[in-house]
Amino acid sequence: MINPHAPDVTPRSGPEERQYLLRRAEDHRQLAEKTDDVGSQAIHLRLHRLYRERAALSPYYLPGE
Repeated sequence: MINPHAPDVTPRSGPEERQYLLRRAEDHRQLAEKTDDVGSQAIHLRLHRLYRERAALSPYYLPGE
């Protein structure tokens, strides 16, 4: 059985990795908006920031995205 919560270890190229990170950031931003639980919202917003920061370290990052 595949665990949907397991980390994604699929190898990706630089641009693919950046897109993956930005997609995950957006997923967590949306989850933060949808929850009424303050604790869950804080966790999702933190994950949103962490994914964005990691994407920013990519040589393919374009400021302002």
